[in-house]
Amino acid sequence: MMPNTDELREQIETIDEQIIDLIATRMEIADELAKAKKQSSQEYWSAEKEREVISRYHELCEEVSLSEDEARQIAEVILKISKERQRHYFQRNRVLFI
Repeated sequence: MMPNTDELREQIETIDEQIIDLIATRMEIADELAKAKKQSSQEYWSAEKEREVISRYHELCEEVSLSEDEARQIAEVILKISKERQRHYFQRNRVLFI
């Protein structure tokens, strides 16, 4: 017997909770990465690294039958949030010399 719409929506809600938890964990790690970059005098963002991440998303999405466009969209949203958080960390923790 096929699940009804309520059951399917409940499954989606459970998955959404897991996705949010994983994204929150990813952002916590990205925050730590920003600290490490700042301590080692690296820039907060690398276009080359961004391309590598997008490429990795393409590969991961191919494995689960998501399109290249869907992979790009997912990567763009996650990277945008991560980039903004890291930029904010760098600006907030700027050392001022007088």
